[in-house]
Amino acid sequence: MIASGTIVTARDGLIEARIPSAAVGDGVRIRTLRGDITGTITALLNGRAMVATHDSIEGARSGDVACLDPAVLSMPLGTLLLGRRFDARGVPLDGGPPLQGRKYSLVTSAPLPSERIPVARSCWTGIRSIDGLLAFGRGARIGVFGPPGAGKSTLLHDIMAAAYVDAVVVALIGERGREAEEWMRRAPRHASIVCATSDRSAAERVRAAQIAMAQADNLRSRGLHVLLIIDSFARFAGALREIGLASGEAVGRGGYPPSVFAQIARYVEIAGAAQCGSITCIATVLSDGDERDPVSDAARSLLDGHIQLSAALAQAGHFPAIDVLGSASRTMPLVASPCHLRSAQTVRGAIATLARTSDARALGIMPADEAALRAVACEQAIEGFLKQGPQAQRPDETLSALHAIADKLE
Repeated sequence: MIASGTIVTARDGLIEARIPSAAVGDGVRIRTLRGDITGTITALLNGRAMVATHDSIEGARSGDVACLDPAVLSMPLGTLLLGRRFDARGVPLDGGPPLQGRKYSLVTSAPLPSERIPVARSCWTGIRSIDGLLAFGRGARIGVFGPPGAGKSTLLHDIMAAAYVDAVVVALIGERGREAEEWMRRAPRHASIVCATSDRSAAERVRAAQIAMAQADNLRSRGLHVLLIIDSFARFAGALREIGLASGEAVGRGGYPPSVFAQIARYVEIAGAAQCGSITCIATVLSDGDERDPVSDAARSLLDGHIQLSAALAQAGHFPAIDVLGSASRTMPLVASPCHLRSAQTVRGAIATLARTSDARALGIMPADEAALRAVACEQAIEGFLKQGPQAQRPDETLSALHAIADKLE
């Protein structure tokens, strides 16, 4: 313990304490009659430290001892956590033994530019429409955008199980308990899952995201290629907003304090390809089509690509419900071969033609140009390529099917 003080006031998720030498970002341990409460100092105001608590504040009283404790911001990380499911306090959720091993700091920072390497290798997902038309590389940051019920979580379940990576880390932020159970049940043996359900405090939800990134960063430092899944980015931003507002920050665009977007940017920048490993980040972003949504807008500017899901396709039973024309991958030109890029461009062009002529064809008016007629002739083959059952597709199978369709279109 470095310094200690006492609680002044306590309200849901936030405790004010007088602690000498306190600094923003310090870990705090509060001693109460019902047990310890841990937290992180998020702001200093009028000589008081604002502590966002990782636990329920039930039992906290004015005058309880609050101590600075760096151990609060560390926990076991690394390969020993593969196959484990636990909460943001490090408590196992899988019925296994307590998490053990060397403890590491949960405070991570982005690699220096000199420590990064270019994105140069594909990160195969096992999803045909992504690997064929929206391929992204190891170290890319990808957003899965869509309204409720469009199949974001289901798509990520399949990617988690089939992705060609060494390890998977999943951060369940504000997830419903039923859906968290499904994630844990379907997770492969090489996956770590950290969960903070919707009933947990905002600080605990943020801490779950931090633990997931710290675990991914630890595995990357060991030379592993890691897939980091965040479900969801919007709920992570919402938790940051709760903490910022409770700490006295001014409201900015869309009701979010400005610090939220700075913290999101710092968080996302940690992922990427480094000299000895990579973190490929896929995050879900709830999007109902409102382009003014600040979280969606910020995510699109920070990420290396986006996969847009369509509610109309989902309602029609189309899985995955990916709107190919509304999606993009900035890293595809860096990782796909010239032949792959040419075939993908040809098929995307045909999809655009089919979308442009759909109303006219519904009225019985067929296009006159040959390229459009070839697209119409291949419509069923294209739809079959975009649809997929539960079985993952190997990269060679995906590319073979893509080239076959492109050859017919050309």
